[in-house]
Amino acid sequence: MNISTHHIDSNGESHTRNFRISKLAFIKHLAIAGQAYSPSPQKLFRTIGMLLHYSYYMQRRAFNSDRFSEPPIAISDPTEKAQFSNLAGKAIADFLSKKIDNSLFTVNYESAMRIQGHKLKGQRPDLIAYTQNSMFAIEAKGRHQPNSGNMTVHKAQSQTGPIPVNFSIACVSYNLFNKVTCNYHDPFNDNIEYDNTSLGILSRNYYKGISEFLNSNVFDFEETEIQGERFYEVGLSRRNYEKFFFDGFPFRGMWELEFFHFLKPKLIIPYRIREYSETGISNDTKPFLFESNEQSDYIYIDNDRIGLSLSR
Repeated sequence: MNISTHHIDSNGESHTRNFRISKLAFIKHLAIAGQAYSPSPQKLFRTIGMLLHYSYYMQRRAFNSDRFSEPPIAISDPTEKAQFSNLAGKAIADFLSKKIDNSLFTVNYESAMRIQGHKLKGQRPDLIAYTQNSMFAIEAKGRHQPNSGNMTVHKAQSQTGPIPVNFSIACVSYNLFNKVTCNYHDPFNDNIEYDNTSLGILSRNYYKGISEFLNSNVFDFEETEIQGERFYEVGLSRRNYEKFFFDGFPFRGMWELEFFHFLKPKLIIPYRIREYSETGISNDTKPFLFESNEQSDYIYIDNDRIGLSLSR
């Protein structure tokens, strides 16, 4: 899918840019940023259910035509359509924050509020992102309508919330079921001191859950090298899930779906995952810049070094 993006930078200059997001990349961002929680083996069953539930919206023919698909009329639900649009908007915002502003780590804004002891009241943006030298907030919207709505209102909401940030982004994806288009606008805020403490705590919790996949009693994993850096590939097989979740799970037929049975998905996690799960990361950590190529439909690694791969 190509995302036609109107980008207004911190200097007020406009740019029209196209960003390609693979289906695998969209799934990664939808599962984590879209649902606003950190992954772990216990939560993946919910993630898989979410992906199966919304599979009608991600059919290959539509996705490759730069749009999302709609369910058959018999099972179409306008409320569900709006819910998916909201999730997709967050996923695209997370993706573009990595591509445009080179963010290293993003997390749900409310998680950062809890870490810093703020009360969960009043308006706040959806995400907070960390680069190596700045922090910024993101107000993310997803709309099936052919327009972005009032960007002034969206930009104002991106600047709400109690956490000081260097700048704020209003990211609105719209026309989702015809031709995905996005406004990525950057209202400038005053400079503030970088908060390495919150980055360390938030990222430590994030990587701690993922590190639980390195359990040889349940999951199969092996070392691999990608772009000169070491990673683990963790098999997300039917056998592993049955062993981890339920012995004698009554709906085993669902694992015969193509995604699990034929494509054999694997979770990609950084080789330093154990270190990250104990101390988190800091702004000295460089983002992993995945090089897209003809294999990008079968492997994707985000700037935070978490990714997915499929066997062909």
